Amino acid sequence: MNRVAYYIISDGIGGAEQVVLQTLKSFENNHNFFIIINNEIFNQFKNVVPENKILNLGDVYIHTKKKYRCVRYFLNNRFYNFRRFIVKSKTNKILKFCKLNEIKIIHTHLDYALISAIKIKNESPNIKLIHTVHGAFGLLNDSKLKPDVQIQKIDHLKIDFLIFVANYLAILYKKNRVQLGKNSVIYNGLEKNVLYNSKPKLINKNIFRILFVGGSKYVKGYDILIETIVKLIKNNFNNFHVTVLGPLSVDCEIEKLIQKNSLESYFSLIGFINPPKHLNYFNESDVLFMPSRSEALPMAAIEAVFCNLPVIASNVGGISEVIIHENNGQLCEIKSEQFCEAIINLANNYNQLHSSYSAFNLTHQNNFDIHTINSKLFDIYKKI
Repeated sequence: MNRVAYYIISDGIGGAEQVVLQTLKSFENNHNFFIIINNEIFNQFKNVVPENKILNLGDVYIHTKKKYRCVRYFLNNRFYNFRRFIVKSKTNKILKFCKLNEIKIIHTHLDYALISAIKIKNESPNIKLIHTVHGAFGLLNDSKLKPDVQIQKIDHLKIDFLIFVANYLAILYKKNRVQLGKNSVIYNGLEKNVLYNSKPKLINKNIFRILFVGGSKYVKGYDILIETIVKLIKNNFNNFHVTVLGPLSVDCEIEKLIQKNSLESYFSLIGFINPPKHLNYFNESDVLFMPSRSEALPMAAIEAVFCNLPVIASNVGGISEVIIHENNGQLCEIKSEQFCEAIINLANNYNQLHSSYSAFNLTHQNNFDIHTINSKLFDIYKKI
């Protein structure tokens, strides 16, 4: 099989980054896999593959550093994107790495890696380019969900094989008439291990434990979370506690909303927890609450399936491909009233619902098995 370099540019660990981590870990003893990353996520990846198989491109998100804040506007605005310039300037470095290690395939994740790889392919046409689509903010109507890199401005015909992580994304691309070459849908996957708690849960009668994963990201619906919590209290549902995982900046909006509504006693703001330690919070919770505005194929939902954790979520994007309504969770419109009703119903019927959800998940987990997914990837790497 040809040697493959996974290429991802990001400012932190989210769903797409976890997919790459999980996949590379499952390739642990395979000498054909390398990784190209930026310094901001290097620490999370440095132990996944040997040091000599990693190309660290250095800092890319320099505008987030304190000393650059005064010129942040000039480094990134609607006219000029400094990150794109930095990434494209690494082309020769990447080409040398590929030549030295006889890499024939670059598999990109997220947009900055893709636009960089297209430039690389233009200079070295023999390199094959595979790209995994993890989201499609640029094709949505919400102006707050616009990406830095516009999808319509990417020449997708330069991509030798396009992978969508959800059927929802493939349909959305085709609906918006994005010109595509060869493509397929391959779900995100996980490997079972001791951190996934598959044992039956019994709800703690004194407290109902709600898990929210998304920190202060607008797309994850932290404001809708707060609205729902306020409604729960108004409905005399008071014996609960909310744990928040994910990136939390100082004085972030979710913290301000919690203070504004005097909800401090109901919340624990944990922040980002390195995988797989974050799964301890899944195993200690009674429900994963996902009031998201948009999702592709969220890793948190898949992790909940493996942990047999009931999910209450927005019926958006690819969530319905993981959470099957009334089989392993509840899907709602993005309305706090519906979320409130679903949470109270789950709490009042927890043991019965958890038992039926767990039985369904035993089979449903097979759709996201990392070994099946790797087999599909290997077929692409061999045939491309």
